[in-house]
Amino acid sequence: MPALTAVYLDFADAQSFRVWRWLSLLPARRAVEVRPFASAGPVEPWDADEHTWALDLLALGELARDRGPDAHHSFVDAAFEALHERDDSTDPTNLEAFLELGADVGLDLHHFTDDGDRWRAEVGLWHREAGDDLGVDGVPTLVFDDTHALRVELDRDLVSVQQAERLLADLADLAVQPVLTVVRTA
Repeated sequence: MPALTAVYLDFADAQSFRVWRWLSLLPARRAVEVRPFASAGPVEPWDADEHTWALDLLALGELARDRGPDAHHSFVDAAFEALHERDDSTDPTNLEAFLELGADVGLDLHHFTDDGDRWRAEVGLWHREAGDDLGVDGVPTLVFDDTHALRVELDRDLVSVQQAERLLADLADLAVQPVLTVVRTA
C-alpha cells in the first residue's frame, strides 16, 4: 500500500480544513508534508501587484516550514483554527491577527515582513510544482509515495481513529488504480 507523503492545502478552503482534521486523527500525521496551494484568485497570485490575505497566510506558513516540521505543523493547526473555528466577531482577513498567530508559534515576524516576496514566491514554487509534476489543480489533494495525487472532498467529519485509518487505506489503494474520477452520487 502506498504511503501518504504530502497534502496540498489552502487555509482559506473549508474542504482543506476538513481533510486536515481527518488527518489529525492519524498517528502518522506528523510525517505528512503540508504543501501550500493558492486555490483562489489569479493563476499565479504571488506575481500580482496586490496580495490577498489568503496568499499572505500561506506565505507565513512557508516561514513556519523554514523553522522545521514541528513549527510548521503547529502553524497549520493554528491557522486552520483561527479561520474555521473562530467566533463570528473575528475578522478572518486581518493580517495583524495572522502575524500574531505566527508570533505565538515562535516565528520571527521581522523575517517575514522584511522578505514577504520571498515567502510568496515559495508558495508559487509549490503551486507550480504541484501542477507540473502531479497534475494538481485544486485542494485538498493527497499525495501518495510522492507520485500519485488524489483530490478528496469529504461530506462529513470523521470522528474516530478507526474511521480515519480505514479511509486512508481505501484512498491509498484507489490512488494507484487507473481511475481518473470517482464521485458518489447518493
